[in-house]
Amino acid sequence: MQRYFDEGRHEMVEVMASEFTSMLLANKQRDGAMQALLVKGIRIFAEVLSIRKKHKLALHATSVLLRERKKLEKILTQSAPSLLEKLTPLEQDLRTIGHVHATAGKNSKAKKFFMKANNVTPGNIAALLALCQVDGTKTKHANRLAAAVESAGPVILENGEFFIRPKHAPGSQIDPILAVFETCERQHPACVEQALRIRKECDEITSGIQAANARLQSAMDSLTPKHDYYQYS
Repeated sequence: MQRYFDEGRHEMVEVMASEFTSMLLANKQRDGAMQALLVKGIRIFAEVLSIRKKHKLALHATSVLLRERKKLEKILTQSAPSLLEKLTPLEQDLRTIGHVHATAGKNSKAKKFFMKANNVTPGNIAALLALCQVDGTKTKHANRLAAAVESAGPVILENGEFFIRPKHAPGSQIDPILAVFETCERQHPACVEQALRIRKECDEITSGIQAANARLQSAMDSLTPKHDYYQYS
């Protein structure tokens, strides 16, 4: 089902996800493994319904997703707590739900879920970016995004694209970040500063002045011996 979703075969995925989740929901004796499959199926179902513009059904599916996720967490807490860390991060589900609400035109609700995602995982550039995008150019949250971008560290070049990636939270490709900073009507000084910093670092990476991944390079440098011990032999 996930493969079909990734291939863009959304009509087929909708039918499969509907039948799959209905079957599992009807089984009241679900164990942890079945509950995990149900949560995964509902997640896909909500996304594909949103893509196919079946907004009312998609919004209902997000409510079911939150409910069944809580049940899964309870089951795992009691029976296999070590598996909790393998769950899809809560912030990711909150962002998915936020995007479903935004697509349905429920911007106020969408912003609440993006804020929750950032509260669950502070410095969540992906969530803060989505929050700003829902608000548009009049957003009041661009300065929060700027603070997260500053804390995230240097620009990273991966597969020909530039990213801002925090160590412990989701990041983003730089273009939508720059779009927020450079079109925000409030023009927070921090936004201007971070936009200039990002463009400067991109230029320096392109020209070879800065490493493509300065954080990784710094970590590698820290492993390099400070002395040539063979000189003492």
